[in-house]
This record gives sequence, C-alpha cells and structure tokens, in this order.
Amino acid sequence: MACRECGLGVLDPFPSQDQVASFYVDDFYTADGKRFQGWVEKLRGILAWMRGIGLNRAASAKGRLLDFGAGAGHFARVQEERGWEVYAVDPYSGKATSGDVCEQDGDRIKLKFPNHYFDVVTLWYVIEHLRDPALAIAEFYRILKPGGILVLAQQDFASVQARLFGTRWLILDPPRHIWQFKEHNLLKLVARYNFKKISISHSSIELGPFTILQSILNCLVGNENYLFCLLKNGGLQSKNKVKKDIPLGRAIASIVLGVCLFPVSIVIYFLLLSLGSGDVFTLYLRRE
Repeated sequence: MACRECGLGVLDPFPSQDQVASFYVDDFYTADGKRFQGWVEKLRGILAWMRGIGLNRAASAKGRLLDFGAGAGHFARVQEERGWEVYAVDPYSGKATSGDVCEQDGDRIKLKFPNHYFDVVTLWYVIEHLRDPALAIAEFYRILKPGGILVLAQQDFASVQARLFGTRWLILDPPRHIWQFKEHNLLKLVARYNFKKISISHSSIELGPFTILQSILNCLVGNENYLFCLLKNGGLQSKNKVKKDIPLGRAIASIVLGVCLFPVSIVIYFLLLSLGSGDVFTLYLRRE
C-alpha cells in the first residue's frame, strides 16, 4: 500500500513485533549469520569493500563505527581492517559481535552505549525492516557525536525499476520490507532529528545488476525469485519451516536465462544509473 500524497509504501496488514522476528529465524539467516551459498558469501565479502568507499570519503577521520543490522558481518570486518573501531549489531544474526548491547522494547530499539559515543552509524538495507524507523533514528541520533555520520541504504521506491517491475521487483520483498521509501520520504523523516544530507548515491554493483536480472526472470519464468532461492544457503528454510522446492524446469530456465541475460542486466544497470535511477539509494547524513 502506498500513500497517494507522498508515495511512501507500507506493508498491509502491518506486522506485529513477534511476526517481524519470525521473518528472520531460520528463514533469513543461518545460525552463523549467513544467507547464501559459500561462494556467494565470499563474493559479498569482496563487494563489502565497495560499500565503504563513500563512507571513507565522507568521514574526516576513522573512529568508532556502529554497523546496525550487520548480518554476516562482511562490511564490519572490512571497515575494521581499514582502521575503524567497529561494533556489529544485529538482533537476528548470530554473527553480530556486539549483539548483547541491543534490546528491543516494543518498537523501540535500545542500544547500551552512552550519548555521543559513535563517529558513524551505518544501516545497509535495514531501516525498511523496522516497525518504527523514527524511534530508531532517534536512538542513532542519541549515540552519534555532533557532526557524526549516519548512512542509510535502502531500496528506491521511486526508481524506474520499481515502477516497471511492480510486484515482480526482487527487492520489494514483503513481508520483511515493511516500508518502501523514496528519497524525499526518508529526508523528511531524518530532518525531524536534525540530520542534514551530505550526499546521495544510487549505485550498487553489489545489488543493482542482479536485482534487474532476477526481476526480468520473474517476468519470464515466474514471480518466485527462483535464481535468488538457488543461491541461498541450503540450511535456510521457508517461512513455514519447510524447505522450498523449486520446479526443475523453472530452475533450469532461471540458470540458463540468467547466464544469457546477465550481461544485458549490467548494460541496463549502467544505462539507468546514467539517468539517475538505481534500485537502491544510499544517503550520507550528518548529525547537527
């Protein structure tokens, strides 16, 4: 469901906190925080380095960094190697190194850090998963130093891809994506807490080409994200705790067409990027 006036999308029916937690246990992460086959996780580790390019340009110096929603910890690990003091927090991932510092009080996230403790807080494709993003932004404001940087990356509900593919768009991803933000929606939200925009990026070589590829495949062979499911870690189950069986014909079609169409997806990705449209956008914000 999307607001006719502002375009903000929201999941309907709106899930309870218990339902939100159920979206991740055994379905989104394995016990060690992984989502994909081993070689894909290794590739994600390499691509995580690219996520930090914009951050390290925006930051005047390295200091304390909180990666909230750290998942398998790829980004946190790379930034630690770059010289940051990193805290990786994720309520649903066993890979998080600082999981005991986060409490959930209803819709409120409570982080056991003093005021003005961090130089940077990053959320990579996380804010759209939270029942109350405003309460989370308020908590990140509290723990950030004045002048600190907040990085918010999420799918772009205003993108050409979102409008073109509609319900076949890979990263629409209900029910985990509770919110569907456009840039102005998110800027309006963070402005309540005195965050100012530094810059925005629409590029993501990690997600962009594959998102386009899977969305095209959804239109051609079905709307079940078959190629994406084939790449998931074998230890994950579906929401009803039964591993999802992929029809053999559609699995083969997804692989064959995926190989053939991947170069096309890369061309489309860079073409759309040149027009200022990406499947995702990353906002770099400064705490005033």
